[in-house]
Amino acid sequence: MKYLFLVNDASFLFEFAGQVAHQLAKEPDTCLIVVNSKMAEYEKMRFFPGQAKMISKVDWCMKQYDGSKKEFGELSWRELYTVHERFNLQAYDYQKCVGMVNQLYQFFEHIFEKEKPSVVIGEPPAGLFGLVAQYFCQKNNIPFCGIAESRIPGRIDLYDKEWTDSTFEKNFQNLKKEDLLPQEIAFAGDFIKKFISHETIYASYYLVKMRFGPLDFITHYIKRLKESGNILMRYFLQRSDFKDFDYESESIMRRSLSAPFRVVVRNVKILLQKNIFDKTNPKDSYFFFPLQYEPEASTLVLATYYSNQLATVKNTAIALPFGYKLYLKEHPGSIGARKNSFYKEIKKIPNAVLLSSEESTPDIIKGSAGVITMTSTVGMEAAMAGKPVYVLGNVFYSYHPLCEKVVNFSDLEEKIRKGLGAKMETPDLEVINLRFIISYLRGTIPADILEAADGQSGQAGLARVSSQKEDKNNYELICSKVKSRVLNI
Repeated sequence: MKYLFLVNDASFLFEFAGQVAHQLAKEPDTCLIVVNSKMAEYEKMRFFPGQAKMISKVDWCMKQYDGSKKEFGELSWRELYTVHERFNLQAYDYQKCVGMVNQLYQFFEHIFEKEKPSVVIGEPPAGLFGLVAQYFCQKNNIPFCGIAESRIPGRIDLYDKEWTDSTFEKNFQNLKKEDLLPQEIAFAGDFIKKFISHETIYASYYLVKMRFGPLDFITHYIKRLKESGNILMRYFLQRSDFKDFDYESESIMRRSLSAPFRVVVRNVKILLQKNIFDKTNPKDSYFFFPLQYEPEASTLVLATYYSNQLATVKNTAIALPFGYKLYLKEHPGSIGARKNSFYKEIKKIPNAVLLSSEESTPDIIKGSAGVITMTSTVGMEAAMAGKPVYVLGNVFYSYHPLCEKVVNFSDLEEKIRKGLGAKMETPDLEVINLRFIISYLRGTIPADILEAADGQSGQAGLARVSSQKEDKNNYELICSKVKSRVLNI
């Protein structure tokens, strides 16, 4: 078997993926590491086995890319859009955009023709790099295994689609009440209670979406410069050779240099936007729309055509029956990150109510007539709390019976009116939720991605910090599960 690992600038996953690769290297398998950028190569290759073959997209393009050859298969501008917004590539004109896609298309065409991988492993497609790789997997009938942190602590999901593992829904459809094991019922009941009450929070949320005060940021920034300053300098010294083929490193460099300025601006915005939020009113009839952090894959990839949140909010507000308000709660990670104009436009919508991130999500859900979301995990919470959920994007939990996939805003309006007229009652909600969580649990694998990031340093021989947790992941079991799930062996 030949396992092709995709490596880009994704946080945390590369330590875990590196350990998986080390385990596979002990077995009669071959590991191929494909790296999207020079900075990812400099920083992350040390976590993968030294005997594994590494292919740099940048190096390959410098030697073999043919700019006169234009072939894009069935790719669309959607694949480019996922990084154009996320990496702030507004300065890239039409020709540069075409070049970015053309480079990756030719590169992966070469990889799949010459290397013939058995399976591709990486994060669920979160941008151009992953989406083009997934396209060639589909074209060549090769499994794509997206490793993601599960909403269940201490477990991971293996996605075979952009947004989900197809076994989740299959498990749910096949599960009957009498099939539920006592230990599973106890676990699911406890998880549901803690998840709905917010006693359990999605593990990586605070790590990825954390905010810094000015003094904390100075300490953090100095620490990061010590860790990655040599990587930035190494890239900068050869930037003239790489920049035309390395949009990812170019973005990392810009973000790193502008980080202090962005933190200052953000903290000023937090002060200026302090009084912009409204209060809830117990007399209101409303639907709840949780605003999402952006830009990230949950909107750009999983809800591409709704990812302009301002336009989506306006169209959602229009779709509501007259007399209903739209409660919009800000995402905690977005405080101080949005432009004032975003909030001002929302405040112009007559039936919109803009709420602070400090407001209680469980209380807002409880008082609502339903939840409308792109892909927010709040939708999963609301469904388990017994509220109808209208899903605009693609998200793993949408198979819950209280979730309805929405095709467009006319469809949203129709489904909402139908739902209000039906006055849906779910006397068997407890059983539905148990089946839902157990079907999800059975599709996950025991592992902790963040524990790998905290507790070990691959095989690079780096000293562990005494405060770090020990990596207790069973990589032999993990690899066995991956093989059985992805390759049926």
